[in-house]
Amino acid sequence: MKKLNKRVIGIAVISIIVLFIYSYFNVKGKDIEGVSKISSDCSVSIVKSYHLDNNQKEYILNAQQIDMLKNLILVSDFTRKLSSTVQFNDKDRYEIKIDFNNSQDFLMIDCIGNEYISVTNQFNGKHLKINNSDWKATLEQIISLYD
Repeated sequence: MKKLNKRVIGIAVISIIVLFIYSYFNVKGKDIEGVSKISSDCSVSIVKSYHLDNNQKEYILNAQQIDMLKNLILVSDFTRKLSSTVQFNDKDRYEIKIDFNNSQDFLMIDCIGNEYISVTNQFNGKHLKINNSDWKATLEQIISLYD
């Protein structure tokens, strides 16, 4: 009976450790601080550029585009990388700036194509690998609606 109790406790401890590790490395869009507060009252822009190219285009989003962007972030999930630097192949860069218009809160997400995002002042400066294969296509769809 004592052996059974030790095994059950051991399995429970290992399960908790595995769950903790999993939840640390797997980040849901809703876990990004500020995403739930994104609304049409915010000022949102996406600056698109190409890696190592100074040309860039800024898109100011309307209410429909803001809602689409919020939904994209919320339905996406990411994997935390331990390294501060990442290797990438996609050369498209997107800088998403969300101003909550309260004179203090901003959410800035730097995006490397369909590969990585980095959220300013969150996740200890580490990159998050994008696990949504439609991420870049949806960003492009959002900015294609630009007036």
